[in-house]
Amino acid sequence: MIDARFVLLLLILAAMSVQSAYAMNGRDVYEKVQELRTRALDRKTEATMELYDRGGGKRTRTLTEYGRNASPEAYKALVVFNSPADLKGVGFLIHAHTFSDRDLWAYFPEYRRVRRIPNSSQDDSFFGSDFSYDDFSGPPNLNDYSFKILREEKFDGKDCYVVEVKPKERRKYTSYIAWVAKNLWIHTKIDYYQGRDLYRSGVFRDMRNIDGIPTPFRIEMQNLKTRHRTVLKIRNIRYRTKFSDELFSQRALERGGR
Repeated sequence: MIDARFVLLLLILAAMSVQSAYAMNGRDVYEKVQELRTRALDRKTEATMELYDRGGGKRTRTLTEYGRNASPEAYKALVVFNSPADLKGVGFLIHAHTFSDRDLWAYFPEYRRVRRIPNSSQDDSFFGSDFSYDDFSGPPNLNDYSFKILREEKFDGKDCYVVEVKPKERRKYTSYIAWVAKNLWIHTKIDYYQGRDLYRSGVFRDMRNIDGIPTPFRIEMQNLKTRHRTVLKIRNIRYRTKFSDELFSQRALERGGR
């Protein structure tokens, strides 16, 4: 008969070997991701957004995003649509007092009014796309999540940590699984779950090094329930910008970033 103490010892050793199999834990990985995203806050991005419906129909938009590292606050960002005509001047503004305390506003020229977006809506669709407001809202507060490395594997030719991330507060998703490229510390793929159901999936491709910052120039987000997808293509991006606070005011939001 096998000694129960021997079996217990084997189980403990097995658990220790799994834990020590990775040089980092999930929180370590996301601290690296956070560091990179913080370095990338000061920027100007010009992009094209393509929306595809389940029938194959396509709509195209262009937008400009401005970002600022607003230390001692966390960051500020302004997104303005340039086309098509019915979206021209529509904008989104965020002031993050900390990475978890955010003020969000949207502006619609048709109604000539700024509308406050509650934080409870940050997982809602970003102006009808398959991205969410949170996708455009900068780095999160890591203390609001738990992290666990599931495995290591290649994705799109890159060695990745596969990390399960769970929010501690109620969100539209219950967890997401992210493929984080080693040494680049950027997502290559991300799957969002509601319970056991995969409902949204994103892939990040065409990685380029811009001013020492790895940057995906093509991001595709798909809603598995609606079979709708959105492709964001960066046309131009510039880091280390120095925009003034005036650009991130509600007045600038109403004026389309001018």
